[in-house]
Amino acid sequence: MISFTALQVEHWIGAFFWPFLRVLALLTTAPVFSTSQVPIQVRVGLAVVVALALAPALPAMPPVQLDSALGWTLVVQQLLIGSVVGLAMSLILSSVQLAGSIIGLQMGLGFSTLFDPLQGVEVTSLASFLNLLTLLLFLAMNGHLLLLAVLARSFTMLPVGAGVGLGAGGWHALALEGGALFSLALAMAAPALGVLMIANLALGTLSKLAPQLNLFAIGFPLFFALGFVALWLLVPVMQAVVHHLVEYGVNLSGALLRDAAVGAPAPSGA
Repeated sequence: MISFTALQVEHWIGAFFWPFLRVLALLTTAPVFSTSQVPIQVRVGLAVVVALALAPALPAMPPVQLDSALGWTLVVQQLLIGSVVGLAMSLILSSVQLAGSIIGLQMGLGFSTLFDPLQGVEVTSLASFLNLLTLLLFLAMNGHLLLLAVLARSFTMLPVGAGVGLGAGGWHALALEGGALFSLALAMAAPALGVLMIANLALGTLSKLAPQLNLFAIGFPLFFALGFVALWLLVPVMQAVVHHLVEYGVNLSGALLRDAAVGAPAPSGA
């Protein structure tokens, strides 16, 4: 008669359960997969498939009683680690949408806001277009596979065990990287903002020289034309921009995990 001990069953379950939690947390926060358009059932099913594929290549998982206090602690830790990898990439790619919002407002497109179903907020039409283009390029560059590679390495850098996880310093570093969102967005929007600012100065000077001119009739078409010219020049280089952002996001995720691994004590089994 074949019999199994409780320790063996817990080990078999943990070999799949812990990777499943990290992958599910990644899909909940990563670009594209975290949108409201992707049903929860699809995320869970995809997490099951990815976890089954990753489990044989991962280090051995410690046997832990899932209904114990340590088990619940490890559940929270795995969810936090997976969320960090996805949040870092989402934070960096959001700079493109912010740049589109800045350019759109300067063009006078503030009145043409649209509800973005991917983000669940109202943004300008230009920001929505650039965001969709960025996500398509992200998938075309296999950015989602790079995130899974980082997540797979996280089991070596931060193995499942007591006392392992992203500490307060890691979350503080991730919050500080939020400043990169604004700096990257302003850097991408700077050429268009410079042209539109010069146009504003020119119209201001023209209003002093010829007060009888209708600046609204001249300004709106001029800003639209200049903005679309800037967009026409920006789109061909979007691939290089998104490629740089994806590399930045992957490096940020890896750096956060390395910092956490340096400060984490040696894992102990249950």
